[in-house]
Amino acid sequence: MSIRERVPGGTDPRPLGGLDDAFGAGWLRMIALEPAPQEHMVPLRDARLVRVLGLVEDALRRTGDGSRRSVPSAGALYPYDVVVVGGSGRRPQVLRPDLTRGICAALPLSGAAAADLRAALDEDGGIDGADHVVLLARPWLSMRKYGPRGHLYTQLDAGHAATSLLGTALGQGPAVLRLRVPRRRISACLDPFLPYREVHSVVSVEAARKDDQVRETTVNLTSLPRRDVAESMERFCWSQIPEALRDGGDRALPVTSAPVVVVDDAPGGLRRIGRHEWRLLTRLRQSCKRFDQQEQPADGVAAALEVITTALPTDLPDVTGGDGGVRMSVLTGPGPIADACRRRLPGGDIRLAVSDAANDPAVVTRLCLGQRHIGWAKALVMFHLRTERLLRAGRPQDVRDALFRASAAAHLIYLGAARNGVAVTAVGGFDTRALRSVAGIGDGEEVVYLMALGVEAGTGGKLDRLAVAHAHGE
Repeated sequence: MSIRERVPGGTDPRPLGGLDDAFGAGWLRMIALEPAPQEHMVPLRDARLVRVLGLVEDALRRTGDGSRRSVPSAGALYPYDVVVVGGSGRRPQVLRPDLTRGICAALPLSGAAAADLRAALDEDGGIDGADHVVLLARPWLSMRKYGPRGHLYTQLDAGHAATSLLGTALGQGPAVLRLRVPRRRISACLDPFLPYREVHSVVSVEAARKDDQVRETTVNLTSLPRRDVAESMERFCWSQIPEALRDGGDRALPVTSAPVVVVDDAPGGLRRIGRHEWRLLTRLRQSCKRFDQQEQPADGVAAALEVITTALPTDLPDVTGGDGGVRMSVLTGPGPIADACRRRLPGGDIRLAVSDAANDPAVVTRLCLGQRHIGWAKALVMFHLRTERLLRAGRPQDVRDALFRASAAAHLIYLGAARNGVAVTAVGGFDTRALRSVAGIGDGEEVVYLMALGVEAGTGGKLDRLAVAHAHGE
């Protein structure tokens, strides 16, 4: 092309004063940006869409005053997108709420594609005439910062988001979460507009009725960019993920309501998260930035952990026989917290590991790869499972199930910590071998999630409680 021709991104044509045409054109192409999409306010009169978009807002985007996110994320990256499929009438509406900017894009699917997407989501949905929230994991956002391990963080972050969507929806009426959905069929409809996304899960909610009190609202509607400007980098990260993991899935299973970690029935007080509590506890939830050395009320930690007995309506398989379930180990030092956990924690796939090492902030710091702000934590919670059960040929859904169980249980603990005034944070970097040794679990166990609980040092919440920065349309 001639250097005087307009290059992508709206750059004005101009001569380059004798510079090599190929070099100049290549450099201008490299720095080009797409024009900002135009936004305009539109009234939204469909009660069903108003209700489900409000659900997404409450569950994922904002809590309390300001644009604070409701769920934790490694590096505050939030590597996922949401697509809402619902509305009244023959042709379903397909919207993509932008979780960082508070705007919404209508995906321009053809009538046939929209109908096929709705049919795929309705398949084995469990709720007749439901509206659907499709959660799309976007691994690139984490992998560009953390490398291949970013795929693990993406799955865990998406699990937090899915759990928050489900719980918030349950506070309004019937809702279910499915991990076993026709991924390829759904992706075929969405890939032309949102490429390099993995269908993580679908939350289906009972549609608002005509007599429901849902007021008309307005939304900032924007045109969807043709493609992302970072498509080539995103494609590279996508190529590192095993294809079977991206696309594979098992046959559909019926939805049942059960805890995501196998637990025995145990005596105790109010342990589970009630449906009416989700919105309040979501508003209170935050991640601790630094732990303090002062003593933690022992029963508070045990009560925060008890909430994993909360039953969630999902299509996860029954693992009471020990095949594929995630186990939880609570590591703490000798003393009141260990005693309270012995009294109050249920059995099943939950175990207590008591070690003097857990009372030594220098040891805890080493276990967390030098993260000194974790040192004074009063308890570490590990989610782990046997590697041979996690990675089985032809069973990619086992990985999805295991990571969702871990992240869903962790999200419940975040809410339980908010209820009981306990500081909590997720720990992304840790010494797996040393953790296994201190906690007394076998070498064949894969630790997929680590949390720390204790007393907040008063330094303020972590970045996942702040407004999210975005650049170049992300």
